[in-house]
Amino acid sequence: LRHTGLNVYRRIFSIVFVANLAGLIGLLAAGHSSILTHMPYAANAAAANFLVAILIRQDYIFNMIFRVCQLVPLSAPLRLRRILAKVYEHGGMHSGCAIAGTMWFILLTVLIVVNFETGRIIHTPLVPIFTVLLLICFLVLCVFAHPAIRHRFHNSFEFTHRFAGWCSIIVFWVDLVLIADTVRLQNTTSPEPLGIALVKLPAFWFLIIMSVHIVLPWLRLRKVAFTAERLSEHAIRLHHKEHMGPYRGIAIAESPLGEWHPFACFPDGDGVNNSIMISHAGDWTRRTIDNPKSHYYVKGVLKTNVLNMASIFNRVLLVTTGTGIGPALSFVAEPSRKGQCQVLWVSSSPEKTFGQPLIDWVYTLNGNAVVWDSKKDGRPDMVALTLRLYKEMNAEAVFVVSNPKLTKQLVYGCESRGIPAYGPIFDS
Repeated sequence: LRHTGLNVYRRIFSIVFVANLAGLIGLLAAGHSSILTHMPYAANAAAANFLVAILIRQDYIFNMIFRVCQLVPLSAPLRLRRILAKVYEHGGMHSGCAIAGTMWFILLTVLIVVNFETGRIIHTPLVPIFTVLLLICFLVLCVFAHPAIRHRFHNSFEFTHRFAGWCSIIVFWVDLVLIADTVRLQNTTSPEPLGIALVKLPAFWFLIIMSVHIVLPWLRLRKVAFTAERLSEHAIRLHHKEHMGPYRGIAIAESPLGEWHPFACFPDGDGVNNSIMISHAGDWTRRTIDNPKSHYYVKGVLKTNVLNMASIFNRVLLVTTGTGIGPALSFVAEPSRKGQCQVLWVSSSPEKTFGQPLIDWVYTLNGNAVVWDSKKDGRPDMVALTLRLYKEMNAEAVFVVSNPKLTKQLVYGCESRGIPAYGPIFDS
């Protein structure tokens, strides 16, 4: 169960949510009857959770967390390194704080609406109107972020997360100002200025930090030139000169407000340029393969990928399929890598799809690589093949770069047998 329903992502989510739920129950059980007591607590708790949810998703913070975990030496106990390698599942903090923040905001909404109906403190309809509007935004974000909906309607998820998220910040600012104004006016003899009332609220400072970090990646929006190399009817390689660190990924878009597509980067053979590989997997990839653009938009900083954590192991087996060979090459080609590795690449007609030069480069970088042509040799039992190679090289860990279904299957197949395995969890 701990490898499926209670994986690291869900455990982090549960800890965050339960801690917030305990705080909410404790607040309600304290016996305070005044809205002036409950309302600031609920607003501050909601804002604090939303702040963490936003910060943990920022690429520069994401990279920093990875960098800290990567500092563990190869001589450190294997158990410690296995635990730290799961850092990429920290997205449970994002979803846990987002749901918990929404829970706190539901309490705040109930307090405000009920009080408005009684007319004891809140007399203007603007406060409940903006509060309910903001709650609707939060609920829309939560619904579309549910894994079943996110995977089936990913474009809708991406657009609602972006535009409803921006609307939420704007409405939150308006709502906070109205709430602060309502609270300060309870002192009928000498109400303090609105600005003073605002800066006394932790939620005000949380919102400032949130707003800055939402805007910051867009300040680094830029157009990057790409040179297309058509590998086959099913795959294309895009070369670019964007400065890269090791194990990084890049998200590209044809329009800044359109679809953003993340890809892992790997160095070209010239040691100067970098590449991404795109294979046919939908309408956008089909269009890109048939008619690649000369420029694509890139924003923020380049994001560290899961293979970054493979560097803390002495011996690693990299299992990949199709265009997953790209990020695998970014690992084996990294000069700072100290541990040993072996690549298992399974693809249908790799020579026809990706070209013999790429296959040759795989063998150049990783002389003991296994390139399996599933068209010629048949589809292998991936779990059995992975286990055999793992034992043969006495590896410390298995890293998987493949489609969601196979990644989940392989990671579970290894972990259920006591073998540490890692792979993207596709949570965004």
